[in-house]
Amino acid sequence: MTVLDLVGLLGISFSLYSYARLQWHRDYAKTLPYSLLNLTGSLLLGLSLIEHWNLASFVSNTAWGLISAYGVYRCMKYIWRARARTNT
Repeated sequence: MTVLDLVGLLGISFSLYSYARLQWHRDYAKTLPYSLLNLTGSLLLGLSLIEHWNLASFVSNTAWGLISAYGVYRCMKYIWRARARTNT
């Protein structure tokens, strides 16, 4: 087992944990930690592909990462708007 294998396992554990939390608490998907865990998991899994390339896994993780990045953006936009309302 290499360091990149461990990185990939950490990435999948982040993704599975965030998905499990989503199933347990449906409103969890609206939080920043959910999207950040998914994005981090996707990036770590992508890093693990450096050693053992797999096109299907790369495409899947890229899509997962882009969707998660959009989720981070939406959460941050909500946070920024809430702060702007309290500052005015």
